[in-house]
Amino acid sequence: GKLKREFLKDKMLALNKAGHGMHMIPGEFHNYTTSDKIKDLVKELGWSDPIVPQSMYIFKQARVGGEVTSHQDSTFLYTTPKQSCLGLWLALDNATLENGCLWVRPGSHREKVRRAFGRNPEHFGDEVIKCRSNIAKGDVTKSQMIFTNEPESKPIPWEGKIPGQDTGSVTNENSSWQHLFEAGFVPVECNAGDLVVFPGELDHLSLPNYSDKQRHTFQLHLVEGEKAGVKWSEKNWLQYPKGIPFLRISSI
Repeated sequence: GKLKREFLKDKMLALNKAGHGMHMIPGEFHNYTTSDKIKDLVKELGWSDPIVPQSMYIFKQARVGGEVTSHQDSTFLYTTPKQSCLGLWLALDNATLENGCLWVRPGSHREKVRRAFGRNPEHFGDEVIKCRSNIAKGDVTKSQMIFTNEPESKPIPWEGKIPGQDTGSVTNENSSWQHLFEAGFVPVECNAGDLVVFPGELDHLSLPNYSDKQRHTFQLHLVEGEKAGVKWSEKNWLQYPKGIPFLRISSI
């Protein structure tokens, strides 16, 4: 589609997200990812063979930055035989209630992953998924990715939504906050330079940015590698080209 008129003078304001392999390219993002501070932190938290499949720069732009609905990171970064995702959420601007700070549901990190987002066997074909190829050999008219509910998981009414959003009772920012509080969420306001770290089971979201201040973040998602007895799911949506491994930060 065409660029909206309000972005013609400054196209950067139209950006929502950049990813997912900036940590693989020599430069500041790679330097940050492989820094002693990151390695020491991850080691102290108990990760023995941390590898980094994903990095993202999130532009939650002033006045137009969109919401991020309730989710668990391990839904999209699934590992077996246990979940091992760890999110490192670096605030590049002050994050406040007004500009769309992170909201988390305390205690939800002890819950099981509710669903997995992965490659649809009908689209890609079982053999393609098994060999982690990116070339579909199934019915390409079918959806590429699908959500699969996890056994024994407890569904929540706001899965993939904002609590209260589908009731029609969210009329302004204050009512959005009220519904989040009622669902057990709390805001995580922080200053530029603060690092928020949480496991992949944590239920979290963020609201739109209606303020005049941007709220940019750089985010890393790491998981345990095979040296820790953990395997990256072959069904995950994110698969690197054959022969390119995830960045291992414990041995750098």
